[in-house]
Order: sequence, then C-alpha cells, then structure tokens
Amino acid sequence: MKTTHYNYLLLLLSLGIFSGCTSSESADTKSKKMTEQKHAANFKFAQVSTGKVGQEIQLPGEFLAFQQVSIYPKADGFVQKVLVDRGSIVHRGQVLMVLEAPETEQQLVAARSNYLKAQAMLVASKEHFRRLKASSKITGSVSALDLESAQARMMADSAAAIGEAANFEALTQIKSYLTVRAPFDGVITERNVHPGALVGSGVSMSGPMLMLQQQNRLRLVVDIPESYSLGLRQGKQVTFQINAMPGKLFNGAISRRSGSMSQKFRSETVEIDVNNSSGNIRPGMFAEIMLSPEGTRGALTVPRTAVISSTERQYVIRVNASGAAEFVEVRQGQQSSTMSEVFGNLRTGDKVIVNPRDDLREGTQITMN
Repeated sequence: MKTTHYNYLLLLLSLGIFSGCTSSESADTKSKKMTEQKHAANFKFAQVSTGKVGQEIQLPGEFLAFQQVSIYPKADGFVQKVLVDRGSIVHRGQVLMVLEAPETEQQLVAARSNYLKAQAMLVASKEHFRRLKASSKITGSVSALDLESAQARMMADSAAAIGEAANFEALTQIKSYLTVRAPFDGVITERNVHPGALVGSGVSMSGPMLMLQQQNRLRLVVDIPESYSLGLRQGKQVTFQINAMPGKLFNGAISRRSGSMSQKFRSETVEIDVNNSSGNIRPGMFAEIMLSPEGTRGALTVPRTAVISSTERQYVIRVNASGAAEFVEVRQGQQSSTMSEVFGNLRTGDKVIVNPRDDLREGTQITMN
C-alpha cells in the first residue's frame, strides 16, 4: 500500500516537471517570435544609390585685377614729364611718362657716328678687294699676298661694322626706354614720382613709379577645401554676392584652378573671371561664393542615419539575400543634412537599415515587408 502511494507521488511530480519545461520552452519561443516581430515592425529600409551629395557652402573670396604691373624705370634718368595720375584711364601703347638722360643722348650720337664710319670703311675695303681681284686675272699684276690682305681687311671692316651697328641699336633701345608706355589697357592706381625725380636701377625707390591695373575684367580668387575640390570641374557655374553690395547676386564660372593643394591650408585656389565693364567692382573687395559641390567619383549614397560610427569603425547594416543582417564597413565622404557618401563593399540597390538598433546582432534574420 505504501509502495503504491509512493509511486503515485512520483508520477505526479514527473508530470509537473514535464509541464513546467514545456511551458518554459513555449515562453522562450513566443519571446523570440515577439522580438523578431518587434524588429520587423520597427526597422526602416533604404536602397544604396548614386547621386550628388553635399550641401551648399559659402566661401570667402577676393577680387584681384585681371592684370597688374608695377612700372619701374628701365634706364637711369630724370623724370621730365608725368602725363598721368592716380585714377587715369589709359590704353595700350599710350605714353605715361617721359624721362631724360643727356649722357644717353650723347652716347647715341657717338654710336651713330662710329657706325657710319665703320660702314664707310667697309665700303672702301670691299671696293679695294673687288678691284684687286679683277686685276689678279692678269698674270703677274697682283700678288697673292696683296689679294689675301685685301680680303682680310674687308672681313675685319665687316666685323667692325656689325659691332658698331649692334652698339647703335642697343643705345637706340635704351633711348626708347626713356619714354614709358602702357603695356595694356587699364587704370593708374598708384603714382610715386614727380618731374625732376632721379630714377633708375641704382636709385633707392620706395615703390614703383606707377601702378597699372586692368579693371574691366577681374579675377575672383577663392580657396576650396580639400574635401570639396575633387568634385569641382572647370566651367562650373557659381553664385556670389559682394559684401559691399548687399542684396545683389552675381553669377560666374570657374575659369581656372591651381591643380595643387596648399600645404598650409589644405585647399586649392580657383579663379572666377568676372566682367567688370561697368566699373562698379573694385580690386580688393571681398565676396561670398555659394558653391554646390559635385558628387565624389565612385561614391555611393545612403541616408546619414544608416551609418553607424564607433570608436573602432564605421559601418552600415545591409540585409543580404537570405534576409540576415550583415555589417559592412564603410568610409564617409561628403554629407548633406540627410544623405552621406559612402565607400565600401556595397552595390547600387542593396538594402540597408535606416534606423538600426543597439541590440541588433550580425546574422539576425530581418523580415522586410
């Protein structure tokens, strides 16, 4: 009787344990399903795509004259006339200043005289050689030594004439330097000499005699940060506004670029040609350039929230063909308020999770609706 009662108690205990295990396994299964359903319900997805990413940026720029030259004297002399002043509009070839150098004039006269003398001697020696050569056809009338001497004299006089001609041309060129002419159309922006002043290479001068700038066309110079320079192309249209003219917008195009990075600022200098036929813009004015960079070549784009950054790496979570979460390491490029360029083992059309969760682990099955 006791044995039967004891067996009955063991049977009840075994049934209770089995029921508890079954209930526990059922609860775990339900919890896992609920977690997967929760993941599937909360996750949002986006496709990896290509496109331009980058928000409009503003960069400072400065207007420079398209051409600018500091005019120094090419020859020593005294200032005789100054025909222009600060603000004068001049044209190419126009006389700006006249210098005087009496010693140069005298040297030129002497050089011309020597040149004419050398030419006369050359003519005489040529005629003498011609006559001797003609006479040498009669046997015994002219010795070979006399003929050779006449020829050598003619060649020496020819060399002397060439030397005197070169000296005369050089002094003529120096004399032309005494008349200072404008090398291009522009505006005189600086004048530092007056009549009677001594100028020349050996004279200590505080600055150039004149400063000439071409202002009907200007260069707008701006430094582009390294991260944006690769996406720029020559001829790209840009918009800018001038600080001294608030409320006005101007358009231009990138005309040239330096092609190298500044070691100090890690930027590339580009220039925008600006038509200034109205003369309203002055060299030295500052401007703000609005620039919308082009996308980086070879970059893919994803929403910014899809990129997860940690102290060790940056990655996105891609849903692979089997529906499992896959962590893909990436590097970020240009960014806008919503999108980011990425470089990594991704392809156009891949599905990535836009709002990844901290508890999501690699290999987790993701259900996409």
